Amino acid sequence: MGVTSQRELSVFLTGGTGFVGRHVARRLAERGHQLRALVRNPESADALQELGAELVRGDVTQEAGLGEAMAGCDVVVHLVGIIREKPPAMTFEDIHTRGTLRVVQAAGRSGVAKFVHMSALGASPQGTAYQRTKYEAEELVRRSGLPYVIFRPSIIVGAGGEFVDILLRLLRLLPVTPVIGDGSYRLQPVDAEDVAAAFAQAAERDELTGECFEIGGPHKLTYNRILEIVGEEHGLRRPRIHVPVGLIRPFVDLATNWRLPTPINSEQLSMLLEESIVPGEKNTLREVFGIDPTSFRSVLQRLAGARHKGSE
Repeated sequence: MGVTSQRELSVFLTGGTGFVGRHVARRLAERGHQLRALVRNPESADALQELGAELVRGDVTQEAGLGEAMAGCDVVVHLVGIIREKPPAMTFEDIHTRGTLRVVQAAGRSGVAKFVHMSALGASPQGTAYQRTKYEAEELVRRSGLPYVIFRPSIIVGAGGEFVDILLRLLRLLPVTPVIGDGSYRLQPVDAEDVAAAFAQAAERDELTGECFEIGGPHKLTYNRILEIVGEEHGLRRPRIHVPVGLIRPFVDLATNWRLPTPINSEQLSMLLEESIVPGEKNTLREVFGIDPTSFRSVLQRLAGARHKGSE
């Protein structure tokens, strides 16, 4: 177990079975906090049960029972989100906006002391549907009257994440790696473990309130450089072919409109090209949370070590 917090909190967690949620749940449990997790299917939440979490069957798409489920909790950590819509059953509006509204209202009725919310870098009222609904959810949290902390991370990488696995599949399956455009657009990959540590501090530190933190890793990397680093760490150096955006966008738009399975949809393409980096040179993880941000290469090395250990 890690170092425990100075005080034990009762934390109501949504999204605890997801990629980031598993990291956040483990960090909170290591620091001695009691977890109560909202899950759609308790039978598939073994990792949370192993952490000693109390499981509550429910869903952010349903208001019934949310307030009662939060009763007695000190903090809500709200992580639920989707990166692709599956209409009509699952839309950004229903999950990000209406789902957050239900959780915020339930938190207000239950008298929790703080609301810690996961948003995304680039959230904006003028952005894509994903970015707009992320921004609308932020506004609901800001207007709730609850003490809050909002996080806007860049692309999150770590155990259980899809980003590195997608790049590895590209490098392993194809003799030449296709790159949309010139590949100069930048990302700021941030370690899921660092994100989890920041969430734990946000829950614990009373002075952190009314804040929206944009967080990224230590380096702003072009997409080309990210591919190079992944290739170097896995011995998969591949030549790249740059496909003009104007050539590929019509095909991506067509596939998106027809709801065909593709590696990237129209909105994701737009967000990729506009970059995902924190403005300025200061790093919030270091400046506010005292966390030395983990480099992308170090995350890859840790993941490779875990895979090697698991194969022994």
